[in-house]
Amino acid sequence: MSHDSSHLHEDTEDPNGLATWACGIGGSLLVITTVAIGAGIFYSAQNTEAHIKHIDIRYEDRDLFRQGQQDALMETSHWISENDPETKSVNKRLVIPIDQAMDIVSGNLK
Repeated sequence: MSHDSSHLHEDTEDPNGLATWACGIGGSLLVITTVAIGAGIFYSAQNTEAHIKHIDIRYEDRDLFRQGQQDALMETSHWISENDPETKSVNKRLVIPIDQAMDIVSGNLK
């Protein structure tokens, strides 16, 4: 088998250096632009969502809810009766404030 040496020499030449640099720089700019646009869209959506959530908070409702939770945690000890419809029985349980429960569990009750 013989090869034409002139044809082989043309196929193995290095590509043009300017074209290689242009493709590399152009590709890098395309990637950077794509990432910047994607980040811009993400942070824009995040700020919009945060702004909507901040505006839609009903402060009075939130404060009343917190006060109700605080009152429930600090109320005095009392018994609660619950009717169980499946077994038709009445269950009683003692409800105590969280501070007393923590003292009982930790053994600090005097």
